[in-house]
Amino acid sequence: MLRQSLIFAGIGLAAWAVATLFFMLFGHWVLVDVGDARFGASLFLLEALTVLVLIGLSLVVRLKLFRESGSATRFGFIGTLVGLILDTFAVWYEDSVFPKFDAGQHRAFTVWMTLAYALFLLVPAVTDRLVRTGPSVRQSSAEAQADSDDR
Repeated sequence: MLRQSLIFAGIGLAAWAVATLFFMLFGHWVLVDVGDARFGASLFLLEALTVLVLIGLSLVVRLKLFRESGSATRFGFIGTLVGLILDTFAVWYEDSVFPKFDAGQHRAFTVWMTLAYALFLLVPAVTDRLVRTGPSVRQSSAEAQADSDDR
């Protein structure tokens, strides 16, 4: 369990680093002030990209790394914990971390970040619920007997 938690923390750290680097490099182009008419479309596209990345990470965790039920949900909890702690300092020192942002872009980043962490909790839990590995669908004894009689 400790090994799994450390791996999840490492993946969460990597996800945070990639997202932070993305906004450091491209944030001044993709983030618009919350009062701008294009804010909704920008936020939607960023959150859609976030969902796609989280689905991919959750599927890798659930299907490749740790096949047991609940592993993606644990990944969501640990990844969110790691990211929120690190983003606390990123927001605290926002002028040093994101020097190209104006005040409106800092607010837009904070709105994106808040929704992204809600999705980081939700998407892995849904992935765990939808992904079935092995014969986890239980059949009643009558159905199992009927299936064996048909053979």
